[in-house]
Formats: sequence, C-alpha cells, structure tokens
Amino acid sequence: MIGYMRIIRPERSIIAAAAVWIGTLIAGSALIPELNAILAILSAFLIAAGSFAANDYFDAESDKLNRPDRPLARGKASKRKTLALSGILFAAGIALAYFINFDTLAVAAIASGLLIVYSAQLKRTILIGNLVISGLAALAFFFGGLAAGNHLPALPLALFAFLSGAGREIYKNIDSSLADRRYEENSVAIKLGVSNARIIANVFLTVAVIFSFVPYLLGLLGMTYLFFVLMADIAFLASAAVPVKYSSKLVLIGIVIGVFAFLAGEVA
Repeated sequence: MIGYMRIIRPERSIIAAAAVWIGTLIAGSALIPELNAILAILSAFLIAAGSFAANDYFDAESDKLNRPDRPLARGKASKRKTLALSGILFAAGIALAYFINFDTLAVAAIASGLLIVYSAQLKRTILIGNLVISGLAALAFFFGGLAAGNHLPALPLALFAFLSGAGREIYKNIDSSLADRRYEENSVAIKLGVSNARIIANVFLTVAVIFSFVPYLLGLLGMTYLFFVLMADIAFLASAAVPVKYSSKLVLIGIVIGVFAFLAGEVA
C-alpha cells in the first residue's frame, strides 16, 4: 500500500488541486469552496495522481537506472496494478468533472488523454513533451475558472505556470540524461546538449519571472502576492547557478512558493 501511495505522489497532486482552487478564487468564487469548486479540486487531484501512476508504469524500465528508489524499480509494486490504479484515478477525475459542466468535462478528458500520451511517447520528443506537460499545468488555473464560470482572470496565472513548468521539465530532462541516453529517448539534453538545454530552461524561467509581475501590475493581486512571488523568482533565478542535479528541485520549490503567492494574494 505504501508503495502505491508513493507512486501517486499525493504531495505533488495537491499542487494541481491548489492551482485549481486558486483559479476558482481568481474567478470570483468564495474562499470556502462551493460544490463546483470542490468537485474541480478533487478532479484535478485524481487526474494528477493518475498521471504520476501512468508515468511510473511507462518508465518502469528506465527507472531501474535513473530512479531506482521508485516502488516499481524496487519491486515494491506491480506494473499491472499500477496501470489499473492509473485508469481508476483518471476515470474518477473525469467523472467528477462531468458533474460541474460540459467545459470542465471536456478539459478533464482531453487533459487525461494528453497525460497518457505524454507518459507513453511525448516525453521522449524534443521540447514538445516539455511544452505539453507545462501547458497542462497551466490548464489547472483555467480549469478552476471554468468551474467557477469565469476563466479569463486566470490568464496571468496560467502563463506563470506554463513558463515555470516548462523550465522545470527541461531541467528534469537534463537530470535524467543518463537514462535517456541508454534508452534512446529524444530529450532536449540528449539532442542539443546539456549546456544548450540549460540555456533553454533558463529562458523559460526568466520569462516566467517577468510574467510574475503581471498580476500585480494589472491590479489583480497586491503587495502580499508580490512579496511571496519575489521569493519564487529568486528560486527560479538561483536554479541557473546551482549544479544541474539541484536545479529542478529548486525550481519546484519556486513553483510551490509561486502557487502560494497567488493564494495569499487573493486572500489578503
């Protein structure tokens, strides 16, 4: 049971759920989630958890080299049960979206399909896989807005998520380049080289820093947001200075702080 809990990465699935919640807040929903918001939050959590299970299923062989600590690589979980778990989580997430409105159902179904294709194939394509997964992260804000019936105010948040997520995905490619080379995965780090891949990641993160000021400059969020998002920006910029193996972790910290910044800015 513990192995399967690790596979769905609940601590990271919560980030997707939090992004949806923030999307509902920016769209004008109450701080205490109403029914549609609750359904959207739970749907995002389940779909994210399903995507992590799908990722581990398709990466079972490469993880024996690159991530031997993961349950499938250690033999603490079976591929068959992991695949079944992924399917159940995706189906449950889509089912919850059905009870909100047609738009959320469509987004949940499309996102689930893209996440499966990403895990199976797209993550092995140059940049396309990175952009798909970061775009899906950005969709979480829109998903929250759709559940609340007003998704346009979430646009700056979606841009932040897309840009920072793309930077982190590329850094993750760099970190796993040894396994990528063994299994001939076409990652940015393998095809363009680690140095060039890092430059591309830093470009995305630098643009994310620039875009992080948009909600404040447009008057959507105030000084509380600005205070915390500056911490996220520092983490993004610092990722360029630390050894590559720490960069993706530092960017993840920045993303978490950035998500909190949006939440704190809305509540303040």
